[in-house]
Amino acid sequence: MRISWSEATAFCRWLSEKTGREVTLPTEAQWEYACRAGSAEEFFYGGLDADFSPFANLADATINTWAYFNERRRSADQVPRDERFNDGALVTVEVGRYRPNAWGLHDVHGNAWEWTRSTYRPYPYRDDDGRNAPTAAGRKVARGGSWYDRPTRCVSAFRLDYPAWQKVYNVGFRVVIEGE
Repeated sequence: MRISWSEATAFCRWLSEKTGREVTLPTEAQWEYACRAGSAEEFFYGGLDADFSPFANLADATINTWAYFNERRRSADQVPRDERFNDGALVTVEVGRYRPNAWGLHDVHGNAWEWTRSTYRPYPYRDDDGRNAPTAAGRKVARGGSWYDRPTRCVSAFRLDYPAWQKVYNVGFRVVIEGE
């Protein structure tokens, strides 16, 4: 990964010019709606204690390998994880390795956080408060969690925010093609 929000939006502008279609990052609301795919649960596949192994790449039993053998040689006790499950991956993996949600979207939980178009504002969410304007200043929202995060940080409603210029090691993006 290591892509900033600014780089992700620049890619969207480039792709828009190349295709003649409006390509953007999803807003927070669009992202969550697509992630849930009609589910009211924390994850599209169930609640917080559901076995995520077939559906998502989250911090699980395999992260012990990372904890013990990375360059910092951390103790596994310092790395948050859910050891009940094993999704078979240590870090990010190719898209489509896990089952999709009801609308056919893969990796909406875990694998890599995803930039949204939205600027961070406290809840309650309001679509008309300027947070989704392309020129809005402020920290930008990432959603979905990553391979390094426990399930509690990967639920549909969880969000993080970063400066637009910051390249984050476990944040990527997906695009929305308007009118599709």
